[in-house]
Amino acid sequence: MPHGDKSESISLIEKLADTESSSSRRDVLKYLGATSVAASTAGCLGDGSSQSSTTEPGDETSESSNTTMQQENIPSGGTFRTASTGTTNGLNAFRIGDGETSDRVEQVLDGGFTRKGEAYEDILPLWFEDFSVKQPVNEIEVTLRDNLQYGEGYGQLTADDYLWNIENLWRPDWSAFTYSHLFHVGEDRVPIEFEKVDKYTIRETIPASRPFFPYNEPLAGMFPIPEELAKPYVEEQDAKGLEQDEEVMKASFNGNLGPWDLKRWSQQSVMAFERAEDYYLRKWAKEDDRVPEVMAEAPFFDEYHIQYFNKSSTGREALKAGEIDRSSIPSTDVPEYRDKKNLELYKNPYRSWSGYLGINHRANGWSQLRNKKVRHAMAHIYHNEFIVENLLNGRAGVQNTLHPTWGPYAPENTKSFSGSLDKARELLKEGTSSDYGYSGDKFVGPDGEQVTLKLVYQSGQTDDLRASYLKKRLGQVGIKLEQDTTSWTNLLGNYFSANQKAKGFSGEMGYGEENRQPSNYNKGPWDEAVSAQSWDFMLTLGFSYGPNTPASTITNLFGEDQSFNAYGYVPDKSLTTLRDEAQTAESREAAKSKITEMLNYLAEERPVIFEYNPYNYYAYNKNVENVPESPASSYYETQNHDIMYFSDGSSGR
Repeated sequence: MPHGDKSESISLIEKLADTESSSSRRDVLKYLGATSVAASTAGCLGDGSSQSSTTEPGDETSESSNTTMQQENIPSGGTFRTASTGTTNGLNAFRIGDGETSDRVEQVLDGGFTRKGEAYEDILPLWFEDFSVKQPVNEIEVTLRDNLQYGEGYGQLTADDYLWNIENLWRPDWSAFTYSHLFHVGEDRVPIEFEKVDKYTIRETIPASRPFFPYNEPLAGMFPIPEELAKPYVEEQDAKGLEQDEEVMKASFNGNLGPWDLKRWSQQSVMAFERAEDYYLRKWAKEDDRVPEVMAEAPFFDEYHIQYFNKSSTGREALKAGEIDRSSIPSTDVPEYRDKKNLELYKNPYRSWSGYLGINHRANGWSQLRNKKVRHAMAHIYHNEFIVENLLNGRAGVQNTLHPTWGPYAPENTKSFSGSLDKARELLKEGTSSDYGYSGDKFVGPDGEQVTLKLVYQSGQTDDLRASYLKKRLGQVGIKLEQDTTSWTNLLGNYFSANQKAKGFSGEMGYGEENRQPSNYNKGPWDEAVSAQSWDFMLTLGFSYGPNTPASTITNLFGEDQSFNAYGYVPDKSLTTLRDEAQTAESREAAKSKITEMLNYLAEERPVIFEYNPYNYYAYNKNVENVPESPASSYYETQNHDIMYFSDGSSGR
């Protein structure tokens, strides 16, 4: 889905369990330390960057930073403002499918647990107090804290709420819940069993041992909606009604479940949050030694605002003027911000985000792009090494598959392309059908007219450069490019979402005899389901993922009938089989060969044209304290505004 930097969290057992039935706390910590977890809820926009992403629960990084200070010396107050270019769909915990929505929801709903670092002990238990794992990893028990309260009179959050959401919202096909796949195992979609142990404890029984559990444990990144609120929509199987319900859109049922409450929301203007006075975690900061003491008073700002700008450059001007406190900085502008006396620059080279040129394989895209040779031609035309060195000034890693260059599974000697336009022309002639070819310098189609393709993206400094480069290079091989800029919301809703019937198709969209519709982004095969607006190429949207657990991410993005395959790509290799073999291997080492096979397959296939994993840059006003050290020291270190504060206790505005 698209962006957020918060990771899933796990609560750990305090005392040793029966050694024959479950692991000790030390063993659980060892499991957790081996890899990263992410709340889908973690992703990639929300920060005003023009590079946005999709991500999924259980597969990303974490919140971190310096949490060792004593809260009694921290000045409180002021309003922290961050810039964003994305319009908002609200705080819809039922319809999280992009990182921006995820970011916003995580202001008011914590989720199960998060990570603070790479060490075994660096786990921050949030809603989940205890977490025990059987050996082998086929049974997990999760215990909720006992002071979690919904708002609006919906009562306490307990095991029953999770179980009701699993059975009625998260798993049923009618709801088209984006992360329904997390509640099944394998191509046969064998359900994970969930049962109530007591009021606060849920037991998960997994059909097969999985070495990546509990890293991709499904409940940690989920946000249960109160039964009383959702039940009328469930009875009518009215997914659209539920996602448009005002209480759901505003997450007004959040109670004490997050550090912030929504104060006001003006679309394309501002989303303002105020400090939650009854935040549940303050109690545990005093009673649970795993929760940093600083959380007893956090957050320290009175309010947190996501300020919307129509252009990222406008947001950066507001930052320079002192009107906001944080903005993302494109790599092209980094030198300008290094020596600003009133600003502090933050760099993170460990961003788990793949920037790529998306390709529409569906019926409303150019049909020839379904041929691998044509995609290889595009990889020469849209050359990733040139983009990194010349457009991004070397502030990114060249990427030839869906994995960061610094990740643990980065394959050696993946297929790459030289950027030769002569080779691109040759591949275009070989890969397209016989009624395509060159007429002079123009590449023409069956009607004798020059081939014209459509690029859609959200305008921003980096993406404008990428778009111009693509247009120039396509022109050099005789193809015309039309550029269509749009908002983030429109990009997702009308271009990336594949939820409309293809022209000429009159049946029921879906996969298999039951016409299963994995999600709003993929309601059926390429020749049945298409986006509302046609397109051929897409920028802005990329994919955020957990580099330590990539098998599920790869499959969900490029598996034919998987939740995020909006592109309509049809692999000739079973990615689900490889994923299942990796996820049921005896160890992570045993899974490595399968994951490497998947990554090398993507490098060869180029279902999209892979570009880079970028470095993230942010600039803060100088009076914002407790910003992490720059550059980030590891993948696990990210920015956490919940524990930041103004040096003078106010924003000065």
